[in-house]
Amino acid sequence: MPPLSKIGTPKFRRFVVKLIPWKVVQDFLEIVDMIYDTSVEIVESKRKALAGGDEALKRQIAQGKDIMSILCKL
Repeated sequence: MPPLSKIGTPKFRRFVVKLIPWKVVQDFLEIVDMIYDTSVEIVESKRKALAGGDEALKRQIAQGKDIMSILCKL
């Protein structure tokens, strides 16, 4: 499988995966989409709270050593 992951653009690969009629592949694609959407939603809500002046969130991010806090600092 690794050589196949380098063929075409990500948009093309996604198109090809959508054409595969196996339920397992389609379920996996749905799970990946859900995880992506949830992660984007979490990051956006943290950034909005940070921009809005939420002091508790600012302190948490300033002290945070986790990936989410580091990304929010950028």
